[in-house]
Amino acid sequence: LRLLTLPARTFDVRRMTQEDEPLLVTIGERLSEMKFLTELNLAFSTLTGRIRKILSPLRTPLCSLNVSSCSLNHADMAYLANSLHAEYLEVLDLSGHSVADLFPSTFFKLLGRASRTLRSLTLEECNIGDEHINLLLLALEPCKKLTEFSFLGNPLTSRSLCRLFELFTELSMLCKVEFPVPKDCYPPTSVYPLSEENLVKYDREMFEDIKQELTVILSRANRNDIVASTPLFGSFDSSIQETNNELSVVLLQSFTDAISNLLTALKKVD
Repeated sequence: LRLLTLPARTFDVRRMTQEDEPLLVTIGERLSEMKFLTELNLAFSTLTGRIRKILSPLRTPLCSLNVSSCSLNHADMAYLANSLHAEYLEVLDLSGHSVADLFPSTFFKLLGRASRTLRSLTLEECNIGDEHINLLLLALEPCKKLTEFSFLGNPLTSRSLCRLFELFTELSMLCKVEFPVPKDCYPPTSVYPLSEENLVKYDREMFEDIKQELTVILSRANRNDIVASTPLFGSFDSSIQETNNELSVVLLQSFTDAISNLLTALKKVD
């Protein structure tokens, strides 16, 4: 087994008692027995302060890690930045965390250590604003092998997007970018993260003008190979909707049942 994707909300440490804590250790130990496991998806599980218990027992470094919307705290980010996995990561998804605002130093260190291998980076709805643009530019600059970068849902203005696109032209392997509708295209009263209702309430004429400006930046640098797009509801709308419908059934199960099923599945792998 090389890839393991856990069901959304498999873990929710907010509902765990002290007696439940050993379960995370047990799961970490079971994962460590999967000698070929290199890709792990933990998206939408609440793992605040517990990421070390799951990942530290692993004997093989992960090359792909998805911890989007896992409510990570500073201790979790510090572990990731200093872990053995950091220097082997090729795919990383940190969406749903205010990485540049709450964890600037550990975020910078994590990308720095992953820069030699990182191919795909997703930072959607990370509350990255204009005030964080210098940090983001410095963090991305060493990532020379980056081929895909998605940062949808962040409150960045057109000015910051232009600076990012200037950097994109220098990343020779970059070929796919998903960027947000600029903040200046929305009403001044807009609050992030934007609801689905407000997401579509932007100045389309202004957006097209800005998009053209960004395209010119790529063209002038002979980087027409970079495909830049703005999928408002993510890259795979239909799949996400289907997944959400399926999850509505799964979420009826208790937390205890989810853990029990996971442990049973891990045992079968042996």
